[in-house]
Amino acid sequence: MAVCQNDFYHYQVTTMTCPFCLLPPERIVFANLHGMVIRDGFPVSPEHPLIIPRRHVGSFFEIDSPERDALMALLEEAKRRLDKEFKPNGYN
Repeated sequence: MAVCQNDFYHYQVTTMTCPFCLLPPERIVFANLHGMVIRDGFPVSPEHPLIIPRRHVGSFFEIDSPERDALMALLEEAKRRLDKEFKPNGYN
């Protein structure tokens, strides 16, 4: 079993190996109670971020409303930061 190290409000015990639980702290750009924004290890564009829920779920559609709201807040903040620093022509 592995303990999720990146869950700073409570620890989740899982039987699977989660690549996001063992991330070095410098990969985490910012976070909130329900998720985190990380630097992609294999970016498709400069500074391509990933938004990861803290709770282990198989699909975005398995998260509850508070988690979804928190992840959307992370998405909006990530976009604001990217717009300010890189001024991209668009998003995918």
